[in-house]
Order: sequence, then C-alpha cells, then structure tokens
Amino acid sequence: GIEALITDDDARALNIAQELDKLNRERKDIESGMQEQALVHLESIDDAEGPAIALFDPEWHQGVIGILASRIKDKRHRPVFAFARGDTKNVDGEIKGSGRSIPGLHLRDALDLVTKRQPDLIVRFGGHAMAAGLTIRESELARFDAAFEEVVGELLEPAQLERRVDTD
Repeated sequence: GIEALITDDDARALNIAQELDKLNRERKDIESGMQEQALVHLESIDDAEGPAIALFDPEWHQGVIGILASRIKDKRHRPVFAFARGDTKNVDGEIKGSGRSIPGLHLRDALDLVTKRQPDLIVRFGGHAMAAGLTIRESELARFDAAFEEVVGELLEPAQLERRVDTD
C-alpha cells in the first residue's frame, strides 16, 4: 500500500492498487463465509444464556476473526471472542482469539481477572478496553468460555447488556 502511494511510476501504482483490490475482495469473501457460519452458531445461543459469547470454528481464518467478533458484538450486544487456529498445523493445539467489547466492560481487564483466577488457562493476552487478543489451547475453549462469562457477569449489570440508542 505504501509503495503504491509513493511510487513515481503510474503503471506500477495501478498494478499494486489492482493487487490490493484483489486481496481485499478475497478477504471480504472469507469474512462473509465466516459470518454465515457464525450466525449458524449463534442461532443455538439464546441471549438469556449468558452475558458473553465465545465462538470457534476450525475453518475460520485468523486474519478476519477481529472483524467477525466486531460484527457479532454489534448484532448481539455482548462481549465476543472469535477463535481460529493459530496456524494450519496447529502443532501446539493453540487457538487465537480476537475479542470486541461493549460499553461498560474493559476487555483487557476482564482477561486479566480470568488469568488471576485461572493462571494456567490463557497462554498470553493483550489489548485495551474495547478490543483484545489472546491465545489458549483448543482443548480449553469450554473452560475459557465459562470463566469469561463468569467474569463478564460480575463486571456488567444486566441493564448494560441491553442495547441502548441515545438520540438528541
């Protein structure tokens, strides 16, 4: 992208722009397919079941799970983590998650609390109030889901789980 902006060669800039457009279209196709799969998962989840959502599909692409988490968060108004395998081999059995939060929940602080309560659960994490990333072992997904839901349930009031639209 930077090269396309700084090159003096118009033909080279056009070539790069076309390649970037192709890559962006491929990313959108991947994201669209993942979102359809996630919506199928979501149909089996009732909003009343819990204050948070954690989803994983072995076919999801790690490069777009953040976008997927954001779209699901917007649709369901819940903090969301979407997980994908870290690499195609998944040698260590690790999956990587990307999370998005709702107002009132500091996502990185929630992960910190999960880690303090269950130090062996999360391999590593980082982030800020509204977005975070983490790595866990695939075999620990259900345990993470339960621990994260417990922490979110303690940190959020039920009213914060209801979508609110302010108008002026």
